[in-house]
Amino acid sequence: MAKEKFNWKGIFINEETSEEEKSKEKVSISKPSSSTTSFPESSKSVSKFPDHTSKSTVVSDSVLNTIIEMYESGFESLNKPGYDFYEFFKAIKAVGSNDPSVYKMALTMAQSVESGITKNSLLSQADFYINEIEKVYKQYQSQGNAKKSKILNDQKTKKDLLDKEISDLEKQLLEIQNQISIKKNKLQSLDANQMSEVSNIDQKIAANDIARSKILETIVTVVDGIKSNI
Repeated sequence: MAKEKFNWKGIFINEETSEEEKSKEKVSISKPSSSTTSFPESSKSVSKFPDHTSKSTVVSDSVLNTIIEMYESGFESLNKPGYDFYEFFKAIKAVGSNDPSVYKMALTMAQSVESGITKNSLLSQADFYINEIEKVYKQYQSQGNAKKSKILNDQKTKKDLLDKEISDLEKQLLEIQNQISIKKNKLQSLDANQMSEVSNIDQKIAANDIARSKILETIVTVVDGIKSNI
């Protein structure tokens, strides 16, 4: 009996999926089901399935395995009742050969299980699976790009805010430095002005002493003259 069609958890949106739910999703496509017809491996299995693992972006094994398992689980969830392309696909994969004789043998054994199986019916069913997988791929691609754009936009917003805060602080620092420079100039000017005033006062104090001494000296001379001459 077919499972619920493409009931997959979102790769980029539902990241909070529990470990228990994740473990339920991890169903390998190579695991045979009760309706799969197996057949002997060809002795001339020289043509293998291509291994498309080359990526421009470096992908860790753990991430790649998780996504592959999700696709395999989704592929399995599309399986319809009875024998169709899905069971044929599993039979071919079980042998692990892309040799023409393997396909002929698989078709013969498939027709022994389901007489209505033909080349055209398998291709038509394959189109259904391919189209559904492509739909999910585009959905995940859109989700991934949207989340990536959101992260980059959030990052830009935060960087712009930090840049503005740094610029404001730099302006404040420059203003403080200007104020410090002004205060230092005032301090130096204050010292010069005060020293000038102090020097002037010192001169007046010294002059006061001299003037006192002179006037007193004259007065004392007159006093002495009075005492001596009168």
